[in-house]
Amino acid sequence: MKKGLFFTFAVMAAATPSEAAQETMVVTCNSPENHQAELMAQELATVPGGTNLIDTQTLSGSQSSLARVLSQQQGIVVQEFFGGNDQPRINIRGSGLQDNPVNRGIQLLSDGLALNQADGSFVIGLIDPEQAQLISVYRGANAMRYGATTLGGAINFHPKTGLNHTSEFSLEAGSFGFYKAGAILAQTMRGWDMLLSLNHSEQDGYRTNSGADRQSVGANFGYRTENWTTRTALNFTENKFEIPFLLPKARAQSNPDQVMGEGHEPMDELLNIPVRQPFRHTRQIRLANKTIWQQSTSEHQVGLYAEQLEDTFRNPLTQAETDHLNIGADLSSRFETLQEDYRLTEYLLFLSANYGTMPRTFASVDPIDGTLMDPFADLDFHASNIVLGAQVRHELWPDLFVIGALQWVKNDRDITDKMNAGVLDSHFDYQSFNPKVGLTYQTSPTLRLYGNLSGSAEAPNFWQLATISANPTDPLNNHVYINPLTVQRATTVELGLHYAPQPFQLNASWYYAVVEDELIAVVGDFAVNGKTINYDSHTIHHGLETTLRYDTEFDQAKLSGQLLYNWSDFFFQEGQYQGNLIAGIPEHLIQGHLDVLYQERWRVVPNFTWQPKETFTDHLNNKDNTQDDYLLFGLQVAYEPSHSFSIFLDIQNLANTSYQTAYVIRGQGAPDLPTFIPGPGFNAIFGAKYTW
Repeated sequence: MKKGLFFTFAVMAAATPSEAAQETMVVTCNSPENHQAELMAQELATVPGGTNLIDTQTLSGSQSSLARVLSQQQGIVVQEFFGGNDQPRINIRGSGLQDNPVNRGIQLLSDGLALNQADGSFVIGLIDPEQAQLISVYRGANAMRYGATTLGGAINFHPKTGLNHTSEFSLEAGSFGFYKAGAILAQTMRGWDMLLSLNHSEQDGYRTNSGADRQSVGANFGYRTENWTTRTALNFTENKFEIPFLLPKARAQSNPDQVMGEGHEPMDELLNIPVRQPFRHTRQIRLANKTIWQQSTSEHQVGLYAEQLEDTFRNPLTQAETDHLNIGADLSSRFETLQEDYRLTEYLLFLSANYGTMPRTFASVDPIDGTLMDPFADLDFHASNIVLGAQVRHELWPDLFVIGALQWVKNDRDITDKMNAGVLDSHFDYQSFNPKVGLTYQTSPTLRLYGNLSGSAEAPNFWQLATISANPTDPLNNHVYINPLTVQRATTVELGLHYAPQPFQLNASWYYAVVEDELIAVVGDFAVNGKTINYDSHTIHHGLETTLRYDTEFDQAKLSGQLLYNWSDFFFQEGQYQGNLIAGIPEHLIQGHLDVLYQERWRVVPNFTWQPKETFTDHLNNKDNTQDDYLLFGLQVAYEPSHSFSIFLDIQNLANTSYQTAYVIRGQGAPDLPTFIPGPGFNAIFGAKYTW
């Protein structure tokens, strides 16, 4: 096939067997000592593309899971798996949406330092959103500065500190045996600030084998002078959840709390969840430091991090145990010059690098009693990455800026077979150049326009390069094979605006991405044999991300309304599935809420999520095995009798609607195959918080 001309250039060698108005969801600064939110909003306003800024202190209801915090956000599609701190599918512009569970496609960061493992993968259940004060989202190639090379972009969690947060104690309890307790101790002293965060949560789950518990401890301390600041953070997280697995369509509709093994069909014997008991248990300890030096016309940052992670992941047929050790650094320098005509030019240089080892063993699950059999594979993985980039931002004339950037990326992936010497040994070397040009124009105090043409390139991770082949009836023949893959490349054009004629605010981003060698998952019959391929022809990711807000005040009340619409038209332009939609993403997603605050004490927030059209779960677009359309209603009520004490009630699926929250994505599906994860029925969480 003749390859197209792409704005990203990639090479693979493999041996294998101006203070513009901001586009934000919420902008609020809660502490007079800390202008972090305003500064972050100003920074995002310089980006010639779609961004979000989420102030977690303004969110209503429970923030006990990442899926809850990122829901109702422009350009972000959340598909919950089992309703807790497990592995929800977080999708931005279709990046990584194929994977089950999601483990790539987005760069996750804490205070600008990478949370992804060295091979680019991540365990999304480790992220505790309640440790974040702000969350900034760079949708698409707009995350180039932070080393993100993915089509989806980056999500940066800015931590709560002694400067931006107070001490507090919170309790929550709710449906399906949910319980959570958390405490924050914050202190400032001269140039120092310190914060300690403790959290514990647990739940029984709404299905068999869907319990979960999680503990996290986070501590950070910082020191600041007039010209420099430094902050060190230490985090420990242990997250464990059971996996109730999937159901065929009819059973997901009629018996949503059931699991395979509780029925009387042949597939129940093959995938007996009460016997096989799939789960994931992950422990992580992470140490990081970030230091910033500021001068009159320049700023320099140095970030260092190291983490150790133990991950045991059992699906119904096999279990993988991985020990991760990951170290990394992030360096950047920013310079400003002011021309004689007062036009501004900014220069940015950045370098990020990390290296990790992740030995992984694979063993089969005994189909009779669920015990673990002897390992059938023992592989040593080594990965390293270097991202070197530069950006120039120049003011052509007042409030019109042109931006040019270039990113060079080198990814190395090494596989060593420790069980069968040399049999699976492989080396993959990927190199890419990702350019970007963009414009931002503040035409008036209420209107900002932007556009960009960007390249991105994403290398595969070890879950995709070393693939399991498993059979529920023949566990002794389960094995791992090497799956050689190349880089996924994309060229994206994006146009957007931020228009804020009070009391309205409109944000809109249109994008069109041509993707070559897209990493597409082709899942086998039992939904556990997932193989990733480079699709042999072009795919198109085309969409529109919009938000309309309305804010007003009357008498003793404040009213804020928000309506979101995400349109996703992703399709195969050529090749095997030519003309079909790429499975896994709702074409239309409409969300909204009305936020009423009365007398600064009572808060009522009704909300809804609407998928008005069925969604294909396979690339052949089988109409007999689609995710049903659905409409969900929620309600949050809060009362704050004093500035130090508050209570809330958070109700989801108010109408007790039957729906499928997520599903496995296949090349070709069938109604009798286990494909769907039923969404929970009516559920509620009651919470209380005391601050001092």
